Amino acid sequence: MKSKLLILASTLLLASCWDTKTAKEQQTDETGDSLAQTEKLEFLKCNYDVKKKVLDGEVPNYTINIDVKYADGNSKAARRINRQLSAFLFGNTTMSFEEAKNHFADSIKTEYEKELKEFYDPDNEYQDSYAYEYTQTGKVSENAPEGIVAYTNRIEMYTGGAHGGALESYINFDKATGKMITCKELFGEKQDDVLKLIKEQIIRDNDCKTEAELEEKRSIFSLGDVYINNYNFRIEKDGILFCYNPYEIAPWSEGFICAKLTYKQLEGLINRNIIKE
Repeated sequence: MKSKLLILASTLLLASCWDTKTAKEQQTDETGDSLAQTEKLEFLKCNYDVKKKVLDGEVPNYTINIDVKYADGNSKAARRINRQLSAFLFGNTTMSFEEAKNHFADSIKTEYEKELKEFYDPDNEYQDSYAYEYTQTGKVSENAPEGIVAYTNRIEMYTGGAHGGALESYINFDKATGKMITCKELFGEKQDDVLKLIKEQIIRDNDCKTEAELEEKRSIFSLGDVYINNYNFRIEKDGILFCYNPYEIAPWSEGFICAKLTYKQLEGLINRNIIKE
């Protein structure tokens, strides 16, 4: 279970690093819409739902539910956001948003059907372990600062075993241009200072005084250290949220490990040309 989730996450995040465009799209981006038009940027729902039995009985079966949002319209910002969301959510850089969603869901269906047919055992007392589930939600935060789109992608999966798994990742956009806000642009050379603050905040949030005490108490930091990449922070009105998935820095039993740093804490450590209070 853990390995499947990590492989899926790695695949999606690697693909989302690419911003593939045709020559026509690049030319259009250079002469695209004005800020006044992109200020009206709105997001619409895009869904995919299927529940299917694989053999004759109630099990094995699988359920796939994808409920995400994409930018409406044909503005420069909307096209650029959707191109990046397609990669971020579905690992696809060449198809339209709708095509990428369907292609991604079909690939999960194919994998689930093959695996359930191959490994189903009618004599296994744990028949519920053959009821696979995949749920993905993509939401736009209502708590983002003016001019920023903060997007959350959450994946929950069950493919047998004692428990399922979950992953959460974020992507932030400049609303006017549709460009992704990267950690390098936001934190620059101050990332080490921000990492120190994240760790200190996690320690305080868990009523501990030292890293050693926290690791002994909840095993946090036993599997890894805090980090910052383009997909583990969400920009909010009152600060920046950093989040670590199960198994990244702590065991599954500890769930998501998150820390929010206020803009007062981050004074002098972030690019104020990007976030304007």
